[in-house]
Amino acid sequence: MTLFWYMLRQLFVATLFAVVALGFVVFPAVAVSAVHKLGGVSLGAVLRYVPMVGVELLPYLLSLGFLLAVVSTFGRLAGDKEWIAIQMAGVHPARLLVPGMLLAVLLGGATTFVASVLSPAWKLEQGNFRNNTLIEAFRQLAPGRTELDFGPFYIGSRARDGSSFVDVQIRVAPEGKDPVVLVAKRATLQFVGDELFIELDEPYYVGEDHRMRVMEVQRILKLSEIFERRDADITRAKYRTSGTLLEDLAAGELDVDKRRRYRFELHRRLALGATFLMFLLVGVPTGLWLRSGGQLSGLGAASLYAFGYYVLSLQLGKGLAYSGQLPAELAAWLAVGLGTFLGAVLTWRWTLR
Repeated sequence: MTLFWYMLRQLFVATLFAVVALGFVVFPAVAVSAVHKLGGVSLGAVLRYVPMVGVELLPYLLSLGFLLAVVSTFGRLAGDKEWIAIQMAGVHPARLLVPGMLLAVLLGGATTFVASVLSPAWKLEQGNFRNNTLIEAFRQLAPGRTELDFGPFYIGSRARDGSSFVDVQIRVAPEGKDPVVLVAKRATLQFVGDELFIELDEPYYVGEDHRMRVMEVQRILKLSEIFERRDADITRAKYRTSGTLLEDLAAGELDVDKRRRYRFELHRRLALGATFLMFLLVGVPTGLWLRSGGQLSGLGAASLYAFGYYVLSLQLGKGLAYSGQLPAELAAWLAVGLGTFLGAVLTWRWTLR
């Protein structure tokens, strides 16, 4: 029993350390992405947005951290000759896998819950928060700022004169519609409720090979249409909890394409929880083979396995499922099944045989 708690503690501490370390590596990239997506709004808005992205990344950080922990822990056991000493004491190697399996089940259950319940709601809120923040930042234009780029709306000018932009170019590209490009000597912006009034001086439409004078000198745009809320996409599989997906599938009212996507998303979340057992079976023989407790070698091996898994799962599996070349359930479990089989063979050869 002492050996069980020793191994469990080693794996838990190593996993915690790895996840925190990976978080510090990923956080700057997430923060930079948030600044870009939010159009350079206030720091407070960015800090509120980052956790929403973090919830989406948490299952992947946990699984990669667990894989790194397994590789480094068993590598240290082999490097310090503890692995040989344990075997010479008459302890079967399979007993050393039990703490890892317990931790894999616990982390897999937590990951499935996050992916099935929390992540869909936070993904939807993430899009809504981003659009609401952009609208608010758009209303409060900083004095002297001559360029604004919020994705669907861009305005750039040579200079500012109060609330007016001088020698201005405007691009409006609502989602699902063709972009409109205008140039004018001056543009004055005024917000009234959800509407943006743009008063133009000598405006022109600009096309690929032409420039056409615009008769109207005022345009009215709805901010809710420019920065379209994600509520309209609520039927997309990634925004629905697993319980809701099951209810929709049971109702039998979905078309073939959406039914295929729903089934894949449902099983993808379950397969994501099963990756911990797969990474345990792959990580144990890898750590024994490396015979080193160094984090660098462990990180390299873990990154290689994780990259191969995520490419197969998120790219190949998704493509095969959406195109109908494989049943959605099989495509979702394809990468986990192959990885588990490979891990079982390696574990048998390097550990149990």
